[in-house]
Amino acid sequence: MKQTLMGNDAIAWGLIHANVDMVSGYPGTPSSEILTEVQKIKYKLNLDVYAEWGTNEKVGFEVAYAGAIAGKRTCATMKQVGLNVASDALMSAAYIGNLGGMLLIAADDPGFHSSQTEQDSRVFAKFARIPVLDPATPQDAYDLTKYGVELSEKFQIPVMLRPVMRVCHAREIIEMDAETDFRPNKGEFKRNVPRWGAVPRKDRFPQGKEQLNRIEVIKEYNWDHLLKSEFDKCEGKEVLIITSGTGHGFAKETLSDLGLDADVVKVLMPYPLPVEQMRDRFKSYDKVLVIEEPYPCVEEQIASPNVYGKNTNSIHQIDEMSKEEILKAFQNIGLYDGENIYATPPSLNFEVEARPPALCPGCPHRDVYYAITKVFKHKKAIYPSDIGCYTLALAQGAIDSILCMGASVSMASGFALSDPDKTVVATIGDGTFFHSGIPPLINAVYQNHKFILVILDNSTIAMTGRQTTPARENRNIDIKKIVEGMGIDCMEHQYSYEMQDNVDFFREVKEVHKNATGPTVVVVREFCILDRERAPEFIPNIFAKVDPDLCVACDQCTTVYKCPPMAYNDDGVIEIDPFLCAGCGGCLDIVCPTDAFVQDFDYLKRGN
Repeated sequence: MKQTLMGNDAIAWGLIHANVDMVSGYPGTPSSEILTEVQKIKYKLNLDVYAEWGTNEKVGFEVAYAGAIAGKRTCATMKQVGLNVASDALMSAAYIGNLGGMLLIAADDPGFHSSQTEQDSRVFAKFARIPVLDPATPQDAYDLTKYGVELSEKFQIPVMLRPVMRVCHAREIIEMDAETDFRPNKGEFKRNVPRWGAVPRKDRFPQGKEQLNRIEVIKEYNWDHLLKSEFDKCEGKEVLIITSGTGHGFAKETLSDLGLDADVVKVLMPYPLPVEQMRDRFKSYDKVLVIEEPYPCVEEQIASPNVYGKNTNSIHQIDEMSKEEILKAFQNIGLYDGENIYATPPSLNFEVEARPPALCPGCPHRDVYYAITKVFKHKKAIYPSDIGCYTLALAQGAIDSILCMGASVSMASGFALSDPDKTVVATIGDGTFFHSGIPPLINAVYQNHKFILVILDNSTIAMTGRQTTPARENRNIDIKKIVEGMGIDCMEHQYSYEMQDNVDFFREVKEVHKNATGPTVVVVREFCILDRERAPEFIPNIFAKVDPDLCVACDQCTTVYKCPPMAYNDDGVIEIDPFLCAGCGGCLDIVCPTDAFVQDFDYLKRGN
């Protein structure tokens, strides 16, 4: 059956058609749609499937892994930086193995489009000594999802699927199973303490030897079932191109565009590779070029004198794949000596003014950050923050550092110790607090580190698709109670569209913090402007316009408040775009020093 599917949707269908009935993980672009689509399929077909978000990637992995130990077919899904969080469990699971098939999906982001690193999960699979499959297209993603589950069950080891962003979010007409004959494995835990509870050194050492032997067997399997047929199709050209993932499509298109001939081998399982068999085939070629992204995972395994790639500076070492970069690689190895046909034409060679990312119109984060910077001045404060929508407050000058999930809290401790003359005001979202903000706050209480922590509670994981938080799903889970359980008198504020209320609250926080001996913690109850369930009850529908006689072009609104509807018109006066204004009313109070923002009572009458 043919279906036009996005890569992540294809993966979700692949899981269902592989009889996977336990899916757990944590949202993160570009992986988020996978679990969400499994949930949709579950309800559409009325399937008995567990598909739920964990509080973080480590929890999600461990839930899925326990299911695989009990014989179920399971999946853990996350983005590449989430794999760092799950790595502790993964490294041990790679020794212990599993009974039911377990697919670990780690979606990579070459080019840093929505991630703080460009790390290559294929290399992580090599580090953990587990097989990894690298789809080049949504069709591959569907096929290799099913294949990976079977492979995992066959060899009793977790198998990684590594789609990159351009696979996750591309769409293709794919061929998939016409019928969904869903028959999941029956779960039954079979006690085997020497395996499931292996301890160093007695039980774990033999597992390490088994792991090494298993990888050697999988290398041969890779050759016999995947790679040998690829090499057998080669025609004996002078140059051989080894591709992995999206590099395959880009390489084939570039060869066609340039009218070049070369043999092309597509590597579906970039680790573990049957190195000796591959090197034996290389002997008949003048040059072998490896096209992969973003790290030289394949190249390092098959290194030979006639192998070229990232380690020989023959192809780009950072950023995602493109045909222009492959053309340059062809030039570097002497395969092509013509012009760059992908260069930007001179008529189009001009700079387009960049539009920096910004918080949505009407987002409460903007007003909270504005209030923070009004009370805690830049010269006397440090603003560590975290991963989430609120990161976009960088544009307001309200954030000084971003590292990784939960780091705002522990870095606040570090800044407070290293620069005690400044007030440290850290910000973290509710989802990130649940994910990894709790342990560093316990540490701060334990060590009496003095800083202010503002927890922005909008009851959603907004940046990755508005997934629900644990507290929204279960009202017994409350951030304030968690904080108070650490012995902290937690302050609480209900976000107000009247800016003066927010400023007054943070002035109160400042006074309380003066006498504190440890962390001062604040929970600000907010909402997401895109949350169709909650937002309507909080938006006052108070729209603003500008009195041109009062606007003095001071830039306070465009450089500090940073609301997207605000921009200069041809007369050099600020205007508010009525199609973007969310009716939050936040700018009517304090924001403009000349009070040029006034309420637009006729906004709704004009049919906006």
